[in-house]
Amino acid sequence: MAQLIFDQAGYLVKSGTDTVVLLAKEYALLEFLYYNRNHTFTREQLLDRVWMLEYPSERTVDDHIYRLRKKLHHWDHITINTVRGYGYTLTLNERRQVDNPSVHDEEMKNAIGEMFEKYHRFGQSKSMLALETQQDVLGFEMDPFYQVYLRFIQGDIPWFLEAEEIPLQERLYWLLLLYRGMSSDPNDVLQKCQLALDSGILPPEQHREMEILNILELYGEAGLPLEAISKFPITRKRIEEDKLSSFAMPVALMQMYVCLLAEQMIEVERISCRLERFLKDTPYLREIGRYHILKGLWLLAQGKRSKGIDLLDEGLEVLRMSINAPLLLISVSQILLYVQNHVPDSELEHKYQGVYAALDREYGLSKYRHDVERTLEQALNVR
Repeated sequence: MAQLIFDQAGYLVKSGTDTVVLLAKEYALLEFLYYNRNHTFTREQLLDRVWMLEYPSERTVDDHIYRLRKKLHHWDHITINTVRGYGYTLTLNERRQVDNPSVHDEEMKNAIGEMFEKYHRFGQSKSMLALETQQDVLGFEMDPFYQVYLRFIQGDIPWFLEAEEIPLQERLYWLLLLYRGMSSDPNDVLQKCQLALDSGILPPEQHREMEILNILELYGEAGLPLEAISKFPITRKRIEEDKLSSFAMPVALMQMYVCLLAEQMIEVERISCRLERFLKDTPYLREIGRYHILKGLWLLAQGKRSKGIDLLDEGLEVLRMSINAPLLLISVSQILLYVQNHVPDSELEHKYQGVYAALDREYGLSKYRHDVERTLEQALNVR
């Protein structure tokens, strides 16, 4: 099923090779309905979500729905339904599958697989999504991992809650990372991630990634940065033993963040220099965005407020433009946590609370938080 790709810069929406240009509110309405597909909203709810701080009439929603239907009429896989007496809902329709000969070609399968792997490594989520929309045209089948991963980077929380065709155990790691960006309680997230490790429920590669990377940041956020630092040698040894060269930058970023939380600024500077050498040779988008945010926090700690804010905003924009919703959520949460605990600044805190509130509305964090928590407790058998 082809997915839509949204480009806010020009209010463009792409499906496969086709692009539609929308007006600003048409774009916002379609994006909201798309990322909350299969859910029905009243006109009043849509006004609250799309026309915030404005006071149009309910007729405004009907007019925009009419124009969207007209502009998207040739996309038969997208339907905006009228629920009589209530409101509107957007659904995706299955397209007829064409059995292209290339689907069964092993060489083609390997070539497409290598493209996805490279785009993944470069942090080019848009490129992966664009390639995914070309499935029918290019004639290939999506690798099961990327079917899940592309849902993850788009922050498709309802899918991870409802995708019964994927066993809960295989969704658990992704749900834990999404929950990390949704929760304001680092201790709670740490407890759940530790339970996942202790139970051995995660698939081997995800268990390893959680153990040597994700959970160490959570130790730092839960007020235990020195405990995380004590585990750095284990992480380095694991990377060497398993030849995980692709983990070098994510681990260095994790270490820089934990050392910031521990206020070990000499070590922060050392890791920062190392990361700048890495990024000069391999300028991957995901890591660039993440590094800018961490360097921005470091500058705030040095009292360089203006330069720090500029880097924070630049880093968040890179993550947003490269499409990585979970990392964007986690990064904003980390900015807020750091400002609150290390460089108290009510104006700055208010600014990033506003950024998080906008992401809350965009991805339905408050709406789905309880359901995600309940699903995690079910998976982890928390009593």
